[in-house]
Amino acid sequence: SMSLFTQGKPSRMRSVYGHNSGTATEVVYTCPANCVAELTFVHIVNGGGSTNSVDVEWYVAADTYTSHFLSGKSLGGGDYVTFTDIDLVLQPGDRIQVVPSSAGHIDTILTVTETFVPVG
Repeated sequence: SMSLFTQGKPSRMRSVYGHNSGTATEVVYTCPANCVAELTFVHIVNGGGSTNSVDVEWYVAADTYTSHFLSGKSLGGGDYVTFTDIDLVLQPGDRIQVVPSSAGHIDTILTVTETFVPVG
């Protein structure tokens, strides 16, 4: 019989976006059930004309804990911050959330690779 490692679990790479014009916590991505998601790219842009600050949060579902990936990061109008050399492994129900400090125009782009674990 084949081991789990040689079965070739189905996976897909996808990018998702967020757009936050207010100050509410925006859930940009949630790891699906029966899935492990590898976050490898994060890009956050202040598309507004004035300076804004942003928190980027990793909500860890298993611990109901919110970890701050970025906290109070100040971005001038048109400024951005990009993370390309990261490897954050998300479990089912984990979320990536963005919280601006003031109303404006914060765009987020994430790339994840989702690997689905067979059930049963």
